[in-house]
Amino acid sequence: MLRDVRLQIITETIEGLIPGSIPAFLSVTVTETSPLDTRPRENTWNGTTAALAERIFTALYGRPRYTPQVSPLAQAEDAKRARDIIGEVGILMSAGADLESAPWHPVRPGDLVHVHYEAAGQASAFGETYIVGSEDGGLMGMQLLAHTLPAATDGIEGMVGCFAVDAVDDPIFELWFEAGPHRLTIVRDGQVVHDGQLASLNGRTVSAAGLRTAAVALTSAIHEAERYLERGEPELALARLRSDKPLPPCGAPGFTPEQPDCPRPQGHRPPCSDSADYVSPPHECPALPEQLFAVLSVGPKRTTISFEGLYADKEAALDVASGWDQRAEAERRGGQGVPDYVFVDLPTPGGPSLAVVAPMPVMPDPAAEEEWAAEGMATALGPEDYADDYRDVDE
Repeated sequence: MLRDVRLQIITETIEGLIPGSIPAFLSVTVTETSPLDTRPRENTWNGTTAALAERIFTALYGRPRYTPQVSPLAQAEDAKRARDIIGEVGILMSAGADLESAPWHPVRPGDLVHVHYEAAGQASAFGETYIVGSEDGGLMGMQLLAHTLPAATDGIEGMVGCFAVDAVDDPIFELWFEAGPHRLTIVRDGQVVHDGQLASLNGRTVSAAGLRTAAVALTSAIHEAERYLERGEPELALARLRSDKPLPPCGAPGFTPEQPDCPRPQGHRPPCSDSADYVSPPHECPALPEQLFAVLSVGPKRTTISFEGLYADKEAALDVASGWDQRAEAERRGGQGVPDYVFVDLPTPGGPSLAVVAPMPVMPDPAAEEEWAAEGMATALGPEDYADDYRDVDE
């Protein structure tokens, strides 16, 4: 079970009141002497340093909670299931900062890395020992040296040696996050440079509060950048991701004394506005052209017909229609009764081939036209709206 780091700090501070003391032999006595009575009266409280530390901790933070030690990855997954993105990011950032700021980091060739696994279900506790080695290109690998998993264990044999890696920058990275630093013991030159259990009790090397603040700031930046992208302002999204704080308002003076300064984010596209949510230019869906040109080809002997595409530009459609055979000059001609059509005759080895460029006006949706007409009829003025005018005519 993992003790709260804050409680451990309070306990060690009390124990440090007597330098060099043995914590198991310490006790605390608090004495009250009242000079107001005719006979001096004393009240005392006696207890262990741990009991006093727990009272102080409870007054400051509430009753301490002892939680099982789990890996950073497991903690992050718990936060993710709870939909706590700030907690998830903070846990991963904190674990990464702990690793990179450790005095022994990075690992070196020759380091021994031992990982301990607690008993679970039918499986007994066991351990693995890895050795770090150098590889070409300045990279490192980590290979399994020995393990203590009983040979008769069923179901988890496949996990033995799963953290062995080849040719990476930091071979301990996955082991640190997935198994957890509390399960690791690292030996360098015969000396223990990382004792997982002891390191857990001595507290983190990086301020968890500072990392949580950084996680909150990062999450806020992502949400604001997402909002700018949804509004069609990618330049503001990029500026927000590059900034460590929200974008300040533009602040340009209003056009009139009554109009407030521009509240739009700094770096926005013109013009300025008195609305912070104004977006320029406003979104417009692309409009279809009034007319398209279809290209159809008829194969030799008029046996096959294929549709070659739609083009907004007539010359582009003619270029496509004339390019069936690059070895012969295509002949273009108009059609009788269809002067807007262009027929392209192409001589081919299998017989003459024909391509047709046909104009195709983009027609409105009939249902939309009916709705528009019905709306017009509903709002149109009738004779009753011109009663006075009709009365003048009758007179």
